[in-house]
Amino acid sequence: MNFYAFSGLLNGITAATLGIFVYSRAPRDPRHRAYGLYCLSLSVWSGFYFAWQLSASRDLAMIFVRLLMAGAIMIPILYLHHTLTILNLVDKHRPLLRAGYLLSGIFLVSNFTSLFVADLRPEMSFLYWPKPGPMFHLFLTWFVGYVGYTTYLIIVAWREARGLRRTQYLYLLIASLIGYGGGATNFPLWYGIQIPPDGTILGTVYTSILAYTTVRYRLLDFGIMMQKGLLYLLLLFTLAAMPSILLGPAQRLYFGEISYPFSILLFSLFVLIAIGGYRLREKAEVAIARTLFRQRYDRYETLSAFSKSLVTILDLRSLTDEIVRTLVHVMDIKMASLFLLNKEKSIYVLSSCYGLNRDKLGSVQLATDDALPHQLACFQGILVREELEHASNQDAKRPVLDSLQMIESEACIPLVNKDRLIGFCNLGPRSDHQMYSEEDLNLLTTLGQNAAIALDNAILYEDWKRSQTLVRRTDRLRSLETIAGGFAHEIRNPMTSIKTFIQLAPERKDDPEFISEFSKVVNDDVDRIERLIQEILDYARYMEPKLTEEDLNEIVSSCLYFVAVKADSLAITLEKDLASDLPRTMLDRQQIKQVLLNLLLNAMDATPETGGRLTVRTHRLLKPSGDEWVQIEVADTGSGISEANLEHIFDPFYTTKHDSGEHEGTGLGLTIVHQIVQEHRGSIHVESVVGSGTTFFVNLPVSPVQSHLSPVREEHEETGSVGR
Repeated sequence: MNFYAFSGLLNGITAATLGIFVYSRAPRDPRHRAYGLYCLSLSVWSGFYFAWQLSASRDLAMIFVRLLMAGAIMIPILYLHHTLTILNLVDKHRPLLRAGYLLSGIFLVSNFTSLFVADLRPEMSFLYWPKPGPMFHLFLTWFVGYVGYTTYLIIVAWREARGLRRTQYLYLLIASLIGYGGGATNFPLWYGIQIPPDGTILGTVYTSILAYTTVRYRLLDFGIMMQKGLLYLLLLFTLAAMPSILLGPAQRLYFGEISYPFSILLFSLFVLIAIGGYRLREKAEVAIARTLFRQRYDRYETLSAFSKSLVTILDLRSLTDEIVRTLVHVMDIKMASLFLLNKEKSIYVLSSCYGLNRDKLGSVQLATDDALPHQLACFQGILVREELEHASNQDAKRPVLDSLQMIESEACIPLVNKDRLIGFCNLGPRSDHQMYSEEDLNLLTTLGQNAAIALDNAILYEDWKRSQTLVRRTDRLRSLETIAGGFAHEIRNPMTSIKTFIQLAPERKDDPEFISEFSKVVNDDVDRIERLIQEILDYARYMEPKLTEEDLNEIVSSCLYFVAVKADSLAITLEKDLASDLPRTMLDRQQIKQVLLNLLLNAMDATPETGGRLTVRTHRLLKPSGDEWVQIEVADTGSGISEANLEHIFDPFYTTKHDSGEHEGTGLGLTIVHQIVQEHRGSIHVESVVGSGTTFFVNLPVSPVQSHLSPVREEHEETGSVGR
């Protein structure tokens, strides 16, 4: 074996190994499929390059040259296709891909005629180097054009990318320059230029870097990759070699001689059959299961799909009920229950059940150190009561069996996430009185793992909502301090009239005109005070959104009135510019007041001590769809928000107010603002320049689609009158 044959062999093994490995990692990923096809073309070219170098006759060499060129013809278009999948540019370059595949087909047809490879001739140390035909010249031009353009796309992407993506594209560029720079040394001898194709061996380096870039260039272990790839390759060739071994004796027996080209073609056919058979096996299993074992197949498909969809349910009660209901229906069982951990009391309590006495089962409470939870936490596998009853160590298992019998469980599924037993699900006996099979237990194990993650997420979400409710209430009470100043000023005039009436009434009780006129004034002032008190109480108590038709300009004026006292004390000038043609809008008055007051208070906090200007404007908007919207603009001349903080200002618990205890923020004010605006099917965005000020834009539809609102239910169970 000479150096060039070894180069072809090494390139072929590497390309086939990496291609199989990368494809097997994610067969449905377009990047992995494109890489697998690309490696197939490289392995075909390299494998027959190896065979061509060892050819003992002219005819055999011609066959191998045509076969290796078949692989070479597909390299440019598959190189482009693979690169476009990595760069996410396939749709943009689809016409170019179609043209490339069409030209590849034309070149493949001409490859098996003298139009592509005219003849073989000696060149340097090679006995059978190919002589180009007229179609080869066109192919070489097309080859250089496609490879050059693809490399150009990589360079452009590398220049524009940032961070880790930039490093990935750099690896891809380096690999391409190495691979095609080495492979290009094969072309000069076609035209009689005496340059040896020593760069062919660089194909191994190229495919290795390419695999590293495609799969995960930071974490991919080449040792593991080569090990798995070689294992797949060895199994593949073993399956294909078994029938191929019989080809030699069979040919000699029936034809009197062995035809090596025929043997190689049959071997290649067996390889393709082995690859196709593996893929066919999966489809055959599915077809048999759907035809002969329909009930089991439907059960498996339903539970598999359900386990993947669990993470989309965040309401804890709905999630536990859905898990139990689905298990009962799909597994065809009579009863089921689900226990969850109460972290405060360190006990497992009933969360949901079906087919059982809820009052009786609800009284069952298992501590974390009880036999059953302890066994589940340690074993982290499904406990089947019938198996435990036939176990050798009956005495040791007795407490666990007693617990299973108490909760009427035939199979107990642990719900473990991050090595924590957050709960367990109990399944009753099957309706057909059959035991749970190994397949059932494997499927239920997977379901239990996904359910544990979903339940943990739902529990965290419930905790977050509870804390959000408390902080939201605190945020409202904080703003009430400011409202109190405006309230005191607001009731001063009516209190004066009431006081005057009380002082003068004894002296002028016999004056009917005085009593009549002044009584009306006092009555109106009392009603005014009552409305103010009710408004403040409504504001302090969070309620479910209730849409009513409101005048947005009047709400803006009311909020500005409340903050006027604080603005005066801070030497802040309040300006308002309210659109006269603003339509009445369907909204929750108290919630929109909370939005405005929060934005106004934040704006005043950002204004320097020397004073500033705070401007509120309203606008009427008309969307391209014809829908009417209104916009509230709140602008200040404060310190502004840096670009780094700007993209996080609506994130929960993110705050920049750490100056003092007086101005320290909870980090939920703008989060609540954002949520309220979303509940009104609106949008909010912000523009800011450091040192110049910040402007918030709140856009609200005049008539939001009420069915799409996200109602927030009041929570009385743990916080009394505090709602979520």
